[in-house]
Amino acid sequence: MNQRREQQSLELWKLTAEELRLGYERQEVSPLEVVDALLARIERLNPKLGAFRQVLAESARREAFRLTEELAGGRSRGPLHGIPVAVKELIDVEGALGCYGSEVFATRISERDAETVGRLRAAGAIIIGVTRSHEFGWGITTQHSHLGSTRNPWDTDRVPGGSSGGSAAALAAGMVPLALGTDTGGSVRIPAAFCGVAALKPTFGSISRRGVVPLAPSLDHVGPMARSVGDLAIALEVLAGFDPEDPATDRRPLPPLLNISGGRLDGIRVGTAPSLHLTPLAPAHEEIFTRALAAAAELGAEIIEITVPLAERIRPAFTAIQMAEAYHTHSITLGTFPSRAAEYGPDVRGRLEASAEVGIGDYLEALTEAQRIRRRFDEVLQTVDVILTPVSAGPPSTVPDPDQTMHLGHSIPFRELVMDYTVPQDITGLPACVIPAGFDSDDLPVGVQATAAAKRDNLALRVASALHDQLGSHKRWPA
Repeated sequence: MNQRREQQSLELWKLTAEELRLGYERQEVSPLEVVDALLARIERLNPKLGAFRQVLAESARREAFRLTEELAGGRSRGPLHGIPVAVKELIDVEGALGCYGSEVFATRISERDAETVGRLRAAGAIIIGVTRSHEFGWGITTQHSHLGSTRNPWDTDRVPGGSSGGSAAALAAGMVPLALGTDTGGSVRIPAAFCGVAALKPTFGSISRRGVVPLAPSLDHVGPMARSVGDLAIALEVLAGFDPEDPATDRRPLPPLLNISGGRLDGIRVGTAPSLHLTPLAPAHEEIFTRALAAAAELGAEIIEITVPLAERIRPAFTAIQMAEAYHTHSITLGTFPSRAAEYGPDVRGRLEASAEVGIGDYLEALTEAQRIRRRFDEVLQTVDVILTPVSAGPPSTVPDPDQTMHLGHSIPFRELVMDYTVPQDITGLPACVIPAGFDSDDLPVGVQATAAAKRDNLALRVASALHDQLGSHKRWPA
């Protein structure tokens, strides 16, 4: 028995939340053993990857001890009993550093748990640490010149994506089986794709944002990140639900998340939308996306080419909304800009300065355009069940030059590579699930995302799960 546990402890970091839960039920391993194994791995890998802002080793071990005793006594708190979870630093964890990735709040300690963290704990989760974010969640590289940066586990000379880069890197490196991120313009999906893990941006209003620093409130989402789609579904069931303190949350429940794991896609209509491919795909990304469509067809899905009218107007409307709301967040809600502008990183400070030029007329016009965009997607999603799209047109940028990248022989802003693919789901509030779909010529992960109609998170998860199993890219680990 001891020899089997010793051998198993060497592989505990590879297990998903579902697999850990099964191991607990069979009494093959305990939460304390899992936490100790993951803390050892974090201690070894985090200095190089910079995934965690703060590791909560002492409190995690205390909680793991209590949860181990409860299991021995036949008690389980819920579906995440004994599962270690990492939380993005934009989301408050009581007693933990909550600097939002910025020197503006460098010494801030969170006074209480965010609603999402409270729900995780109630379901038995162990908060093992706080992961790095791009400053205030407004960026897609998770780099900061003074507070430290996160690197991609597949190639540490590359960025992990952002803004939930720390959560994605921690998952990809086997430091944690489940994590929380936020998504305003792609911030759980971009790093998930670049780090080769799974993530869900749920239907807007499904998960409370109480205790999460806002970026652009009409676009902000909290979303789970994991190494399996099944774990995303478990987390969504725990996290979703009405919160009277968050007026954006919806009283209407999501459909049951049953039968989403693997299986066939017979009867499912999968749309492909070339009109959304405003930035042409690199050859390797084009090949992988085509392979993902073929895999869906092999599983029985009907592939239908669709057109999203006036797709080129989506991102300008999104940008105006995000900039106007972000400026209000920092100038009024937080009250830190422009009075403390010098403490911001140069990229976020520059965006805030530009945001000051967005007038009320620009904002109202963009909100009207957003309504039109939602209607277009509603119409399209009456003809297909999900839309399958890339997450990025090319690979992640390099750490020395994170904001620029070479694409098809030209130097372009890194944001141009991804934002056209990820902002449609935020401006419409539609659920989208990302999975790893293959590896490019540099052996870097490439992701695809399944987008479904509002409140049909179960469909997005079902298609993503089937493709996840069929494509099998998640079976590889970074060296």
